[in-house]
Amino acid sequence: MQLSEFMPFFGAKPNRVLGVFVSADALFLVELEQTGEADRFRVRQAREEKWRGMEAPWENRAAFPENLMRLCVTYGLSYDHISLCLPRELFFVYEREFPPLEREELETAVRWDIETNVPFDEGAYWPGFGRHEERLELAALPSEYGRDLVNAMTAAGLGVSGMTMAPLHFSCRREDSRLLWRDAAVELSAPARREKWTWDLSMALYAALRVHYPSFGVEFLPREEKAERVRLWQTSGNIMLAGSLLLISILFARNLWLLSAADTQVDNLRQEYAMEAREREKMEGFAGGQAEVEGTEKALRKLSAERRSWYAVMSALGTVGVDGVYLTELDVQEDGSLLCVGRATDHGHLITYLERLGNEAAELREKPLLKESLADEQGELRFKLRLKF
Repeated sequence: MQLSEFMPFFGAKPNRVLGVFVSADALFLVELEQTGEADRFRVRQAREEKWRGMEAPWENRAAFPENLMRLCVTYGLSYDHISLCLPRELFFVYEREFPPLEREELETAVRWDIETNVPFDEGAYWPGFGRHEERLELAALPSEYGRDLVNAMTAAGLGVSGMTMAPLHFSCRREDSRLLWRDAAVELSAPARREKWTWDLSMALYAALRVHYPSFGVEFLPREEKAERVRLWQTSGNIMLAGSLLLISILFARNLWLLSAADTQVDNLRQEYAMEAREREKMEGFAGGQAEVEGTEKALRKLSAERRSWYAVMSALGTVGVDGVYLTELDVQEDGSLLCVGRATDHGHLITYLERLGNEAAELREKPLLKESLADEQGELRFKLRLKF
């Protein structure tokens, strides 16, 4: 997990990074140095140090930074850029499938999903997500092991550049004096070659490499101190509401202008009618036009008085939500109905959504009408609904 959203200096790629994996009874340290080429690195030092405290390292936030600083000074390790890897057991982790979304929309949906499912109090954890094969891993770390630990390390003079959790699968192969992981080639210094590269030591290497490859593994989401539960549909709903109000305002102003112009023209014709009797027939035609304009104004006033509140319509749609069902387009029809276009993972979720919409949306005048339901190449349903408010 990286802290790019919490610490602005994380965006820089330091020349040396200290990867630290923290187990219940030991610290595993790997100092990684980036060489001249972009994807080539060298392990300067690799060490395992037993933890002498009674508590686990992450539980003693006072002793942990002091001991880590002591080790860095003793062995000459760099401590300006430290990437910390904690045991997976400390995190609440689960997997979830999401439809293809833009980065900002995906972060909003993931944040809401984590806030709904994690067993921690609001504001008492750090959320994060990352892709594992074809699925997303969603994770939450209690603040006492995240923010508090980072603050204690920073106060002790240690520079924290990243935090992640031990992955389910991490494998690197050794070829003579090199370790190979994905596209990264890691040279081993003479002391590092003598080390036995156990799984724990590999986790420290993984933590160091993630500073240069932040897209691998779980990444922390940006988070405010007071989280707001925001659904994906709210953003599009607010935009549509603002656009509708702007369009109504423009049309109303245009009709007022047309009515004013028509009134002026009729007045001029009335004056000509009084002056010239032979123009009476023409004036009668304009009088009929005035009557039509007045009827139009009356109809517009009635429409303005009776038009529904789109805010109430969007709020009614917002009260109904089913996992796997998303509305992507809304279109007002000539008869006043609302055509909704959306996506669903399967028919079962779509049927559930229709039932809930019919039962819970108080603004609906009629039951929802499913006009179309087709499956695309990925097996996802594309549907159209007709709603009458």
